[in-house]
Amino acid sequence: RQLRRSCDELLSKLDSRAYFRSWVSEWESELSSNTASKLNSYPIIVVRQNSGGSSGGVLVAKANFDQKHEYLFREIRYLKWLGYERDIPRTIALVSEEAIVRYPYAMALKTALSSYAAARDLITPELEPLVAKELRAIKDSIAEAFDVSSDGAKVTSKRRIRWDSKDISGWVAALNELVSRFEERVEILLRACDNIDIAIEALGTVAYDRQKFCDAVENVQKVVDELSLAGYSDLASWGDRVNRKMGAVLAKRL
Repeated sequence: RQLRRSCDELLSKLDSRAYFRSWVSEWESELSSNTASKLNSYPIIVVRQNSGGSSGGVLVAKANFDQKHEYLFREIRYLKWLGYERDIPRTIALVSEEAIVRYPYAMALKTALSSYAAARDLITPELEPLVAKELRAIKDSIAEAFDVSSDGAKVTSKRRIRWDSKDISGWVAALNELVSRFEERVEILLRACDNIDIAIEALGTVAYDRQKFCDAVENVQKVVDELSLAGYSDLASWGDRVNRKMGAVLAKRL
């Protein structure tokens, strides 16, 4: 009898049904707390992110996909393997199916937005006008997915992207392409800035020889010409700042 009681007690602890009921209860509670709203239909949300302990923070675009939903469809997959497919509540199964459809787009969005944020952080206010065209294109694309334009006004005529939009695949691909282009432009611009700094520094140390001074100035001009040929916007204002730096260096040598 003692052995029987011990076995029954062990079996009760190994009762998978109890764990399944607990799992269902936890997810039903989770889903009921996340009430449906209009925002859930948008692929992107804009949140305020604190930086450096600031109370205000900055606005950041993020993929509107709850990481818990990824865990959900993975858990349901394992439960189906264990034979619980018919026992899974339909409401939970529907959320899982929706998450499976959204998941690849959400991951692509996360990658694009993360890459954009990293490249954007490399651009100083002085350099921002040179990539204004690329920044505007990305902001306009992002704005299509949360119901406002890049200047904050409500969109009325442009297309609006939802999770269930037929062209969401094309929109995600286009956004990734814009971000890749922006990263490329930022890389070229930063490399040009480094070359400009090196050339101007050389201008401050070159020997007092006319040809050597001309060569140093030509190196600066060559970089500016390359950016001009590459089609960077507002290059004239940036060129004026470069000229002022050169003038300051040359003034010290007088």
